[in-house]
Amino acid sequence: MKEDRQRAILELVLRRPVQTQQELARELAERGFAVTQATVSRDVQELGLIRTNAGYRPGGTAAVARELVLSVTQVEFLVVIHTPPGTANLVARVIDEGRLEGVAGTVAGDDTIIAVLADRSAAAELRRFLGA
Repeated sequence: MKEDRQRAILELVLRRPVQTQQELARELAERGFAVTQATVSRDVQELGLIRTNAGYRPGGTAAVARELVLSVTQVEFLVVIHTPPGTANLVARVIDEGRLEGVAGTVAGDDTIIAVLADRSAAAELRRFLGA
């Protein structure tokens, strides 16, 4: 339930500006989640969302990504990264925005990311970036 709710919050803030936690709570209620403002506040904090003039946005910092990475496995020129459900896109975006040398790009699902490497040695830098 918590993972579904947090996934819904991420989808909401990525699709359009959401200005307040009350607005998030209303949108979640429309999607069938009965939440209090306190629950939304905890979710916002756990997801690493930041409030800007344009509304809530994923923090996008490497520190947030580090907290969400559960495991990292290298397979030749690929790195498979597991995250909690609903957070892979956020972590992949942080990796892509980090413009790490040797990381060609990422593909993210719900809880799994595949990072494509230009060479095997890039995996070490990616691991350091992710704190893994």
